[in-house]
Amino acid sequence: MLDIKFIKDNKDLVIKNNQSRGVDLDVDHLLSIYEKRNTLLQEVEAKRKLRKEQSKTKPTAEIIKQMKTLGEELKKMELDLKDQDQELNLLLWQLPNLNLSDTPIGKTEEENKIEKTVGEKTKFDFDPKHHADLGKELDLIDIEKGSQVSGARFWYLKGQLVELQFALTQYVWSKLITKGFTPLSVPNLVKERAMFGTGFFPAEKNEIYELQQKEESLYLIGTAEVPLVNYHADEILDLDQPKKYFAMTPAYRSEAGSYGKDMKGILRGHQFDKIEMVIFCKPEQSEELHQEILAIEEEIWQDLKIPYQISNACTGDLGIPAAKRYDIETWTPAQSKYREVTSCSSTTDFQSRRLNIKYKNANKNEFCHTLNGTGMAFGRALVSIMENFQTKDGVIKIPKVLHQYLSFKEIKKSS
Repeated sequence: MLDIKFIKDNKDLVIKNNQSRGVDLDVDHLLSIYEKRNTLLQEVEAKRKLRKEQSKTKPTAEIIKQMKTLGEELKKMELDLKDQDQELNLLLWQLPNLNLSDTPIGKTEEENKIEKTVGEKTKFDFDPKHHADLGKELDLIDIEKGSQVSGARFWYLKGQLVELQFALTQYVWSKLITKGFTPLSVPNLVKERAMFGTGFFPAEKNEIYELQQKEESLYLIGTAEVPLVNYHADEILDLDQPKKYFAMTPAYRSEAGSYGKDMKGILRGHQFDKIEMVIFCKPEQSEELHQEILAIEEEIWQDLKIPYQISNACTGDLGIPAAKRYDIETWTPAQSKYREVTSCSSTTDFQSRRLNIKYKNANKNEFCHTLNGTGMAFGRALVSIMENFQTKDGVIKIPKVLHQYLSFKEIKKSS
């Protein structure tokens, strides 16, 4: 969330920022509501003061009558103030974060900037198979059963592919602990405030599964970022050292805007497992820690020996909370293209303002910065390994860094 006083003092900058993000919101209208709300607030406070003064006087019949009238007026004005606060907040929730200066301007992912490419594209002396075909031939993936039980974009993983996923889990888990991250086991269902607080609501509400209840709906998380960031909601932190956490959770996504995309295989599903990193830090540490998260993500793919490129997301592809985002995209031979496998974002103080997360500063408590990054999205990691490490005989070799976690070094068809 942006500070309303900042919006008032930097209206043109906010309007330009909205335009670069493709957000159509009338900032003048927002500010007019803010001014009306402030005027009404002053009137409410004046009447509250008057009521307090009258309560100290001798209660004559006239004063009792005046206090009754004043009470009725104040009740109505307080309801109006509540309505104006809600209207103002609904608009503030829709404003995106401010772009950092080196974020490319663009409308779609096609305008993202490739920062660097690492490793040569995997070459074969045969036509590489799609991971879905390999999965079926080796009895590793069952799309039909997934669809039968749960519908489109669900699947079963089987046998050695599941073992491979657990090997990846152990590898990433160990790496993040050595990098100073603390593991948390987190809720997979969260309240509405948690979604608003991290910036996924209202913009991405149609991407989230809702579990309706009598008292209050709960929402299935699309990333562990949500419960991790909310862990410190309404707290004042000691950030002499940044707080670093990670969690492994299922991720649930409706894929409402992805109709017809990536229907073959396990690239895009309604449920997948993911490890997510989150950092809380002082503002002056934010840029360095963003690079640290990116370096960890790079190290993982370098260890796996899978070629990749780093993409700097343009303004139109950022989403609401991020001020800057890097994506790592690995080479996918069967599609002859790079596909996103991880992201890491700086959300500056956008989420901390929404969730009231501050840190102890010398002079006063201030809003901290939050950052997040993908440790591993396992479905896409499995795709990358299957397609880049396949052989002409339909065997899948296991990356050497994972050998210590497995009793096999290749996956081949059972005889």
